[in-house]
Amino acid sequence: MSKSSYIVLSLYKFFEIEKIFNFKNQIASIFKAIDVKGIILIAPEGININISVIDAEYKNVEKKLNRIFQYKEGDLKKNIVTKHIYRKFKIKVKREILTTRNITSTNPLMGVGEYVDASDWNNFINNPDTLLIDMRNNYEVEVGTFKKAINPKCNNFTDLLDWLKDNLIKNKHFKNKRIAMFCTGGIRCEKATSYLLNLGEKNIFHLKGGILKYLEIQKSKKNLWQGECFVFDNRVSLNSNLSQGSYSLCHACRMPLTNNDKKRKEFIEGESCHLCYNIKTDEQRKRYRMRHNQSRLKN
Repeated sequence: MSKSSYIVLSLYKFFEIEKIFNFKNQIASIFKAIDVKGIILIAPEGININISVIDAEYKNVEKKLNRIFQYKEGDLKKNIVTKHIYRKFKIKVKREILTTRNITSTNPLMGVGEYVDASDWNNFINNPDTLLIDMRNNYEVEVGTFKKAINPKCNNFTDLLDWLKDNLIKNKHFKNKRIAMFCTGGIRCEKATSYLLNLGEKNIFHLKGGILKYLEIQKSKKNLWQGECFVFDNRVSLNSNLSQGSYSLCHACRMPLTNNDKKRKEFIEGESCHLCYNIKTDEQRKRYRMRHNQSRLKN
């Protein structure tokens, strides 16, 4: 018997959804009795899909999604895995598909920066007049990034937006530069470029489809990516060929760990690592240990 394969599908689209629970029901109907895991977020501003679905059902799922809301083939990020990369399947209705707490100033439906296709990205960022900004959290940047990219060293998206306003715009050395942003799949840059345009900035650009699309396009070509790409699923990180990378997650603090990190004395599988050992209580570590043991029994 041949082993099943699964398609990892990442897709977002900003568009106005009025009858949101009717829309949710339409989406839910696609996945009835289908081998799928992952999360789908729906909000009045659009939809964000991150799932792994069994290969045999993938084409059918893609066609049905496109009937409900039209998208372009280039909007899809996908690759093949041998098992599910998520634990459960959920469809959630939220206020935003990417939380900013500042909806009026971060509205991609009102305009975003100019897209740069993945195939043109290398030339674009090699231009000395381009200022390259990594729009991900600090721990993601430390796993891998583009050479010469600025790391704002923030821990959430709201802080990143504040950094753009307080550090980027007010820095006279950045004036007259082309601002080029990138993130994992592109969705953060949609809102971040919208935010900068709302503040009156110009010459704002972002990588279409994000790092995942760039690595997909550049697989057999020269790419400028350094390190691995952190992802929010069971794979933890991807290498430049979009295969599972070398990082693991600490089950206590959910931070990515290298193989060397796991050799440190503070690392106890399922319980702690050097990043959280001194900030977690004995009771918390005991709870993590029990949870980890239960998870191992289930598997």
